[in-house]
Amino acid sequence: MSRPALAVALVAFVALAGCSSGGPSRVVAAGTPATVDATALDGTGYERVGTANRTFNTTVGATISGDVKMSAERPVTATTPITTYRRGTDSGPALVLVATAPAVHPIENQPVVRNPLATLSPTALVTYLQSTYAVESLERGENTTVRLLANETAARTYTGTATRGGETVPVRVTVVSVRDGEEFVTVVSVTPRSAADDERVQQVVAGVTH
Repeated sequence: MSRPALAVALVAFVALAGCSSGGPSRVVAAGTPATVDATALDGTGYERVGTANRTFNTTVGATISGDVKMSAERPVTATTPITTYRRGTDSGPALVLVATAPAVHPIENQPVVRNPLATLSPTALVTYLQSTYAVESLERGENTTVRLLANETAARTYTGTATRGGETVPVRVTVVSVRDGEEFVTVVSVTPRSAADDERVQQVVAGVTH
């Protein structure tokens, strides 16, 4: 067999390994709650509403290149504790949602990990984490830098529209996520654009503990 043919055969073998027994096993795992230190809430107007667990099914994947290329997808059932913080504004509630998800290894015995929540689109993620706003559309904005669990990291921002109580509300959404050990901590804010809540949100995010 020629070298190119052998390489193709190896890729196919690794990618399909385990399929004869029904494919890779499903990962069933849960995160542990993350919260915001009470002192970080001072002056922001945000108050803790509570923590609730939600569970969803998804699939994570990874590809590793080297002497042998390995690709795999793995089904996941992830339970994510979600802690909600809220403040009132003239245009509706402003929300900060702190969620944790287990870090999943798509390929066993390999260091690559994936965040199950990262498989959701921004709109689907916002919908999964809260029910106050029905988000209709989101447009990607510029990244901003925030501090989360002692990490300076990029947060993705979005603007769009949502409905609440039959009324349309222009909203701003911020999404930031970091790995913390064998879990990922994801923080999402959903705020009326007229609230201009960026500084408050950054203060709350900086106070997340896990």
